[in-house]
Amino acid sequence: MRAKKCFGQNFLKDPFILEKIVQVSAELLQGQKLIEIGVGLGDLSERLLSLSSLTTYEIDADLCSFVLQKFSSRKFAHPFSLVHCDVLSIPFSIDSSSSLPKEVAKQTLRITASDDKKSRIESKQGWLANEPYILVSNLPYNIATRVVLNLLHDPLCEGFVVMTQKEVALKFCADNLSSDFCALSVIAQSAGEITLLFDVGKESFDPMPKVTSSVFTHKKFKDFTHIESGFESMLKAAFSSPRKKLYNNLLPIFQKIEQKNLLDKIFAQESIALNARPHQISTQKYHHIYNTLKDFYE
Repeated sequence: MRAKKCFGQNFLKDPFILEKIVQVSAELLQGQKLIEIGVGLGDLSERLLSLSSLTTYEIDADLCSFVLQKFSSRKFAHPFSLVHCDVLSIPFSIDSSSSLPKEVAKQTLRITASDDKKSRIESKQGWLANEPYILVSNLPYNIATRVVLNLLHDPLCEGFVVMTQKEVALKFCADNLSSDFCALSVIAQSAGEITLLFDVGKESFDPMPKVTSSVFTHKKFKDFTHIESGFESMLKAAFSSPRKKLYNNLLPIFQKIEQKNLLDKIFAQESIALNARPHQISTQKYHHIYNTLKDFYE
């Protein structure tokens, strides 16, 4: 089965890396639903089925057919469902922040490998999940950032183990004072505990990508509910010019509400230097800045 460039496919073939991902997933999984994005050649899916029942989403119809045929002669300890759809076209969960009502959710084809080795195809109105879940995936590079952000926002996602381009992983996992620290880092730390695990070399894939990959994991805080859109808007302004002073990046927000003095007060209270850059400020202090702004608006 050949990889398709249009879907950003690079099949993970290294059994050692596959086993390491499954081991990390087992530590995170505590009875939640298990979901995978991108079935590949089924190698990761097959190993994940030793842990739990699995629902996998795949955009490539040819891969769906290939894996279904591959699995038809095998018996697994848990049920396996393969959903043919573009995962970015469906809401990630049924919750109040979803823009689509449940009754008009996108239809998908759900292909189930049943115990009698026959495939059963149903028409389903789909959401990624309607119950707490853990996601494990070797994400296509071209959708990785969008998928991870969706997972961070989804209150039903209790954690994930993903592989992305190393550059993307570093941005999500960076601590403040690191040059990689950015709005993505703050959002990830606001939702839970994030850990950069290990790099994966180009030779572990077929075809071989041009970049190094990294695996990282995220475990949501138990009291996590959502990330406020206002907080994200503030972060967008704060990191709009990463090399400039944070004060100057935030100043237009406070001038708009005619509260420049409030910005000066916040910097003094939080002991933030006027020449500090955005990456030098902790996630906690970004929340303090936003909470002061939010209180003012209220």
